[in-house]
Amino acid sequence: MSDQPQAKFEGWAVVEVMGHQSFAGYVTTEAFGAAILFRIDVPALEARERVTKAPGYINDQYAPAGTTVQEGATPGYTKLFGAGSIYCITPCSEDFAKKAVERSQPRPLISLQLPTAGALPAPIEPDDEDDEDNLDGDDAETFGGPQ
Repeated sequence: MSDQPQAKFEGWAVVEVMGHQSFAGYVTTEAFGAAILFRIDVPALEARERVTKAPGYINDQYAPAGTTVQEGATPGYTKLFGAGSIYCITPCSEDFAKKAVERSQPRPLISLQLPTAGALPAPIEPDDEDDEDNLDGDDAETFGGPQ
């Protein structure tokens, strides 16, 4: 072996690996004997509320765009990769790496509030004095009956 020092990488990056997977986080190199591995520390994501931009399903319930949801927290984790399994490393800022983690990390969603725009109006309650079974006169026009 050579006595020349090994190059090191340390910083925020997006790392693409075999299997068309990518990981974003703080990347360092580590030596384990003769093996040099890249360590990716993926940051944890805190729980947060947001408003959806597109419709979708949350726990088998349809949620239109504009639904307020809570995204659950996810723990951080560490991955070690050998140089042979890495396709590319893209250095980036901490902010960019954390946004990449938010886009790629699946998080449990809880529907908090559906949007009110486009909702059907509340049903009209019949007056106590009106006879609901007799739709003649003014009531027939209100309910679309013959005039």
